[in-house]
Order: sequence, then C-alpha cells, then structure tokens
Amino acid sequence: MLKADQQAIFYHTLASIPAGRYTTYGALAKLCQVHVRQILAWLKKLPDDTDLPWHRVINSQHKISSHPNCHLQYELLKDEGLIPDQRSKYAKDWLWPSH
Repeated sequence: MLKADQQAIFYHTLASIPAGRYTTYGALAKLCQVHVRQILAWLKKLPDDTDLPWHRVINSQHKISSHPNCHLQYELLKDEGLIPDQRSKYAKDWLWPSH
C-alpha cells in the first residue's frame, strides 16, 4: 500500500473516533495497518488548527502521554465527559473501537 493511501486511511480513521470515546496509538496503528511510530509522526504533523480529534488518541496504559499539548488534550477530553481515575487512567468503557 502506498504511504499516501495509508495516510488517507489514518485521517479517515482518526476522524471516525466518536466524541466521548478514545483509542490508543497502538489500536489506531493496527486499524491503519502501520507502525505506531508512523501514527506518532502523522499526529505530530497535524496543524494546530486541525479539526481532526487528535486528542482522542492516548497511550496503551490508557493515559495521556507527556507532550507539549497534554494539558490541552486533558481539557478537550474532559469537555467530552472523559475524566481519568485517580491514577490518571481513562476507563476502558470509553475505548474505541469496542472490543
């Protein structure tokens, strides 16, 4: 598959994550049939004013990773009703796609 095709699948899949749900970097990579590193690179290249819900992608421990926009990510998820537990973990009930 061409990288441009994979990137188009990434954009479509990212846009498909519903409000009030989240996915992990690994799950998104599996859905897009690419390595996790590629997902991270594409997320990093998204423009600041993107409408894509980048904030709905968290790490495999169901936590927000440390990055420059982690506080914004927390607030955006909170605005959608997603609030982590005392260990900063998000409930698996909110995981998308459902398993």
